[in-house]
Amino acid sequence: MGRIRGSLWCAALALLVGPSLAGPADEAEQLLAEGRLHQAESLLRACVEAAAPDADPAVLRRCWALRAQAALQAGRPADAEAALRRALPGASEAERAALRLDEGRAALAQGRPEAAREAWSEAARSPWPALAQRARLHLAALAEPAERLSAWRALLPELGEARLLLQLAEQAAAAQPRLAAQALQRALQQLGLSARERAEAWTQEAALHEAGGEREAALRLSQQALALLPSLPEAQQADLRVHLSWRVARLQSGAARLAGLQRAVAQLEAVRDDWPLQQADGRSSHAALFEPLYMALVDALTQRAAASQGEARQRWLRQARDALEQLYQAELQDYLGDRCEVDAVKGRADARQLPAGSAAVYPLLLADRVALLVEDAGGLELLAAPEADSQRLREAAATLAARLRERAPGFLSAARTLHDGLLQPIEPWLTQRGAHTLVWVNAGALRLVPMGALFDGQRHALERYEMVSVLGMSMTNTEAPTGRRSDALLAGAGRFGAVAERLASETWAQPLRRQLLGAEAEAPGASRSLQATRLREALELPGVGEEIDSLRKLMPGVALQDAGFTVQSFSGAVQQGGRRVLHIASHGVFGGSAASSYLLAYDDLLTLDTLQTLLRSDASRRQPIELLTLSACQTAEGNERAPLGLSGAALKARARAVLGTLWPVDDAATVRLMQAFYREWLAQPEAGKAAALRSAQLALLRNRDTRHPYYWAPFALIGNWR
Repeated sequence: MGRIRGSLWCAALALLVGPSLAGPADEAEQLLAEGRLHQAESLLRACVEAAAPDADPAVLRRCWALRAQAALQAGRPADAEAALRRALPGASEAERAALRLDEGRAALAQGRPEAAREAWSEAARSPWPALAQRARLHLAALAEPAERLSAWRALLPELGEARLLLQLAEQAAAAQPRLAAQALQRALQQLGLSARERAEAWTQEAALHEAGGEREAALRLSQQALALLPSLPEAQQADLRVHLSWRVARLQSGAARLAGLQRAVAQLEAVRDDWPLQQADGRSSHAALFEPLYMALVDALTQRAAASQGEARQRWLRQARDALEQLYQAELQDYLGDRCEVDAVKGRADARQLPAGSAAVYPLLLADRVALLVEDAGGLELLAAPEADSQRLREAAATLAARLRERAPGFLSAARTLHDGLLQPIEPWLTQRGAHTLVWVNAGALRLVPMGALFDGQRHALERYEMVSVLGMSMTNTEAPTGRRSDALLAGAGRFGAVAERLASETWAQPLRRQLLGAEAEAPGASRSLQATRLREALELPGVGEEIDSLRKLMPGVALQDAGFTVQSFSGAVQQGGRRVLHIASHGVFGGSAASSYLLAYDDLLTLDTLQTLLRSDASRRQPIELLTLSACQTAEGNERAPLGLSGAALKARARAVLGTLWPVDDAATVRLMQAFYREWLAQPEAGKAAALRSAQLALLRNRDTRHPYYWAPFALIGNWR
């Protein structure tokens, strides 16, 4: 199942040094086995940082190996690789085999299957059967389908440990349920089977029956496994209890189903802070568990609300909204690989109230219907979109985002489809409530869409409403700003220096090289120096100089430009504090995780973690950033999670709002929009940031040369819009 219950590292090390291991390492391993991830990481961090120069190298290697396991559970494979590099020197053959297993997991999580295969192939040659068999199971998961089946069949008679049989069964369940059932039967016949392993086997058997449509058998086995859980220590049963409660709920209907889903979500919320962000098989816990479970609950709650009236209806709708907010918090935690960051910005409930004239819109693209949960200061309402189809809306969102990004014709049909499914059903309610600012709480493919581009056949939605995006109202401070707005730190790079050498040499930068250089990115024989030169030319942003110069005239503060915008100079300017606006005009790339998101300074990268470190000084904490603007950034094309990077940047910087772009924007249009936005915002601060952005976008829309949404639509305001 999802939890890592033991450590192969411990078994390998025991072959060499026996049971005499350092107390902190023992305790940390126990904490990991119990699922108490944060406590384990804190203990391991203290263990390696406080180690004496003459500390036992074997114990230190073990601490680093455990740190790697913890980082993998937390969804930080790059950190895991760094810890493994500290654990490998001096490792014995047995230790190395165990470490290579985790190296493979870290490589695969970062999209490097060949590196994972190399690591696991070495571990598979280990003379210790358990290590070799675990590695062969990993290799089987990477193989082509026909080869995978042969590998499983060859492994099945060899496996003697229940843990490995359970792993094989989990791998084979979808493709070869009969083989998975055989593995589970063999596991249940093992001598010395623990109660935890028996419960896992029954849980997996129930999953096989459910997939085969045998609902009664699935329900019986699930209840059987649930009855066994009280005999386990609390920490060992938490993850199974969540999965089993959810399955029992799925197999029921009506009130029993709703109660079961509520129970499963409550159980998951109770342990969420320690739930691994990445499962043992490398899948994201958010995609595999959180999203389907919470959306099932939202579906059931909104059905109950639709059949209710008055205060009962409001109660069900509040519960549905709260479940959505919990889901979106979990998704951002998954993206950032850090739960503490999200928890730190939830803030006071009274700081998240919707002001008059604003309405939050939660589109619900459910399996059998489209619904729209809307909220303003007066309460919640659930509105149906009977003519809309969830899959059609997702396809329209992907089509519209792609065509706008490419400045292609034929986008109006998709824009009309989205308008008719998402905006038209709520417009009478918006009119009745006097709402002029729409706060979109989108998920999935809808995050790729600039909502102002929706089209009713005559006008774009921007022409009627101010548009804002948030990841969740629970993570958005809606209070009106106080104090001065105009002190700014302006940093821009239209030309680039040493950072181009890094982009030319780093493996992770390959997608950016291909985007900028096309076929030249992989030209045979091209030196890094030549690639760096080509990248410098491709990265140039001629309009940045004009952008920074014009903004300097509007706002007092500090300006760093081109060679003056280095990571060090930026750090020094930030440490001075007192800046309410942080404007960065440079390339930024936001991918599917915080680890694949960064901004370019002249000499090096500004990662999200770097931003966090720089902007958490005492001076910055005393006067938080009101607005972080990233005027030349882009989100990865087609990646539904990439827009989370904009919110992640604001979160890391502790900025109340971020203004960014969803795709690479025309240079001249950017300069014009930024000038108009800041001029409007500074002249009429009481109108708010959303009003200023809309005014600037409308100026582009009404100009014949920039009327295509490619020019004005990608600018997205996320967070506080006041």
